Amino acid sequence: MASAVADRAWRQSTPERIEPDLAALWRDLARPDQPIARAVMSNLVVFCSPTDADHADAGAITVPLGLNDVAALHPSRLIVLEHEPGRRTPDAPFAAGVGIITFGPPHARYGVELIVVRSACAEASLPSIVRRFVRGDLPTTVWWTEDLSTTSPLDALVTMGRQLLYDSRRWDDLRRGVSALAPLVAGRRVDLADLNWRRLSPLRQALEHAAGPAGSTSRHEVTVRIVHRRGEAALAWLLAASLLATRDHAAGAAPEIEESQDDDAVLSVVIRHGTGETTATLTSHSVVVAQGSAPPFVVGVPIASEGDAVAAELRTLSHDSRLDDAIDALARWFAVA
Repeated sequence: MASAVADRAWRQSTPERIEPDLAALWRDLARPDQPIARAVMSNLVVFCSPTDADHADAGAITVPLGLNDVAALHPSRLIVLEHEPGRRTPDAPFAAGVGIITFGPPHARYGVELIVVRSACAEASLPSIVRRFVRGDLPTTVWWTEDLSTTSPLDALVTMGRQLLYDSRRWDDLRRGVSALAPLVAGRRVDLADLNWRRLSPLRQALEHAAGPAGSTSRHEVTVRIVHRRGEAALAWLLAASLLATRDHAAGAAPEIEESQDDDAVLSVVIRHGTGETTATLTSHSVVVAQGSAPPFVVGVPIASEGDAVAAELRTLSHDSRLDDAIDALARWFAVA
C-alpha cells in the first residue's frame, strides 16, 4: 500500500524524558481548529541493530522498517530498540528520541507514538528497559528484524509479549534459525508469526483444496519434491514441513529439496501419494495446481507489502499451531540429519 503518513513530529530525548517529551509533542500538535486523537491498539517492540540513520529525522528510522505503513493499518505504540550486543554490565540506555506520526485529513487526524531507544547494556537488562515504555493494558508483539540464525532471540525479551514476529526469509542458516525457535515451540511460551510462512498461505490453501477432506489423513506413503529459486530455501523447507507434519510420515524422513536456476517460479512442489500425483507452482502472482488429467486450477496471490503483512499479523490473536508443527518437524529432521 502507499504510505498514508501526513506528518511527523519528532524530537531527540533522553530515556528519563521520554514520557514528558511525548506529552509535549501532543500539546504542540493539538490545534483548536484541527483536533488530533491518540490511536493505539497494541505495543510493537521492534528489535534491531543500530544503524547510521540520522536520529534527528524520524523518517530515517521508520521508513526503512516500514513502520509508517504498519502504524497506518494497525495503530500501535512503536518502541524501536536499537541494541549494540556484547556488553555484560547492566548499563542504562544512552540515547533516545520520541515522535508522533500523524494520519488522516485535517478534520479527522490521529497520531501514533514512536519511541526510539539505543542501548549497549547487558542483554539481561533489555526487558526492564522495554517494560518502562509498553502499555500494560495492551497486547505486545516483539518484532525481531534481525537474522534469528545469527542473532538468537533473547528469551527474557521475546516472552514479554504474546507474539514473536520474524521473517525466516532473512535467515543465513536454516538449521540454526529452527534451533533458535525450537525451545519456544516446545514450551508454547509465545505465539510465533513468520512473515515468510504467511507467503505460503495461498499455496497451502490451494493444496488443501486439491487434497480434499481426506487429504490430511491419508495412510499412503507420501513423497515430496520441492524445487525453489535462489534465496527461497527457508520457504521450501517450511512447505515440506507443513505437508508432512500433518500426515502419517516416518519421523526423520526428509523431503527432496533442490535449488533451481530458473527465477520464474518462487517454488514448485510435486507430491506423490499412492498412485496419484499433485503438482503445484507458486509465483509472485498466482498458484497453479495440477492433478492427473483434470484441468489445472489457479488461485491468485494477494500483493502485499511488508507493512501490510506485519499489520495483518498484529491483528491475528489466534495461535498458529500449524507453524508450530512445521518448526517442530524441521527440528526433528535436522536433529537426525
